[in-house]
Amino acid sequence: MFDIVVITAANAAQAKGYREQVKWRKAHGMLPDGLQVLVVADPGGRRVGSLGATVNVLKKLKDASGKKVFICHSGGDARRTPGYAAMGKAFTPMPMEGGVALFDLILSNMSKISMPKAGGVLVACGDVLLTFDFRSVDISFPGVTGIGYRDGAERASRHGVYLVDGKGKEACRTVTGFLQKPKFDGGRHIIDTGIMWIDWPTAAMMVRRGWKEGDLYQDFTEALLGGFAQFHVNIVRKCDFFHIGSIRELLKCMTVPSATSRLYGFEIKDPNLVGRDIFVSKTENIVTGMPLDIDDGVSLEAGECMTFLPVGRSDWVKVRYSIDDNFKEDGKWEKKLYRLAGKRVCLKELMPMVNHRRLLDARGI
Repeated sequence: MFDIVVITAANAAQAKGYREQVKWRKAHGMLPDGLQVLVVADPGGRRVGSLGATVNVLKKLKDASGKKVFICHSGGDARRTPGYAAMGKAFTPMPMEGGVALFDLILSNMSKISMPKAGGVLVACGDVLLTFDFRSVDISFPGVTGIGYRDGAERASRHGVYLVDGKGKEACRTVTGFLQKPKFDGGRHIIDTGIMWIDWPTAAMMVRRGWKEGDLYQDFTEALLGGFAQFHVNIVRKCDFFHIGSIRELLKCMTVPSATSRLYGFEIKDPNLVGRDIFVSKTENIVTGMPLDIDDGVSLEAGECMTFLPVGRSDWVKVRYSIDDNFKEDGKWEKKLYRLAGKRVCLKELMPMVNHRRLLDARGI
């Protein structure tokens, strides 16, 4: 079990929302007694990348050496999943009873990993639920240990890939290279799960090095391959990705059975109701955060989606968008306007205004 859990946020407004999520979980007994849960925003109100965010957390954990720490990176804007941008993809509710969200399952899984007595820092992504035997993981090696599994070229083209030497046990190998979304003609390759273990001596070196920004799976792996610290990968058996990366991926996760949905007993139907959220695969509709006092339903065209954002004490903003919209790349995050109290505002302006307590209430939690 961890001593400290840290959830990273992109800015102060997002961190405020995450703290409401943590507060609710503590009130409902969903977090272990005595577990310290912190929310840490990227410094300066701007995103600094997973490496910058990790070092920022390590700097704040001045007296944590020797403890077991889990950092759940959740600092993205979730622009490709606007229905969950306000609450964060890590807190996407799962098709289960009791208000269980993605974060709760991730934390439960990470807690199953056997950690060295000397402690250290386990890092994972907050937008993907991985299914494999967590009890088989070996992170007893000095330095940094990533976790990977073997899969085909198609999967490799969408993830990071470890290259290893030919020595040592199959389960844990020395890393000789790390590729981002490489193209292979075939074969099986070691796919990065995004989980990384860092021992405390290496964490102290990271603080001294003082990375203020950068990517953990690119800039940091380059430093490791350059001799910054020992670098291993623990290779586990077959792994299933339940990834909430885009609107379409979100709809698929909620309506198409998978190894993960079968393991957790998700009730996947079409249409699928998760709290007050509705997912319809046949007509490609997603409705999220529908207020409890709206009883007349929502009329949507095929491929049209809607999310409701509570602002202040009583205002609501209806955000209509297409399942094909990509707010990360098409500029609509800043340009597409919505009505609020006689004004027109974009999603970038709306997110800091969201009333997160009302947001939890609206989702039937």
